[in-house]
Amino acid sequence: MEIFFSDIPDEGLHLEGELPGTIFDLAEDDPIRPAGPVRYRFDAYAFEEVVAFSGSLRGPFRLQCGTCLEYFDHEADFPAWSAEIDREPGMESFDLEALVREEFLLLLPSYPRCDDGDDGRACPKAELLEDFLEAGEEVPEEPSRPDVWSALDGWKQ
Repeated sequence: MEIFFSDIPDEGLHLEGELPGTIFDLAEDDPIRPAGPVRYRFDAYAFEEVVAFSGSLRGPFRLQCGTCLEYFDHEADFPAWSAEIDREPGMESFDLEALVREEFLLLLPSYPRCDDGDDGRACPKAELLEDFLEAGEEVPEEPSRPDVWSALDGWKQ
């Protein structure tokens, strides 16, 4: 949904609604899985060089635990969300779906754990870690995440 800057009055524009989880267009094996529509409710204010947003975002997701790799339910709720976009020369509008998509992906936890989920369960790997600590065993290292920056260093312009 395209919103034109010229449609935003001086007192701001109130935007409220739902977008389908399909706006995320993520791969099937992605550790983030939208589990339903996402809701947005915010006000947009257009200034000469920037558009500012203030409101809330909310939506259900299934996230992959960074410790045990199991998926768990997570209700993403950002009640005091704010953001802004720069108005580039010649830019007359912004895409509401792209804005909401980007903000959710930035605000979701970067290293989620299933014991942080809404169902109150304990991470099974965390219990194993406690057993190691109680037995005086050395704690195994967490698996390393791929180094994205080194992959980008090899990419030539």
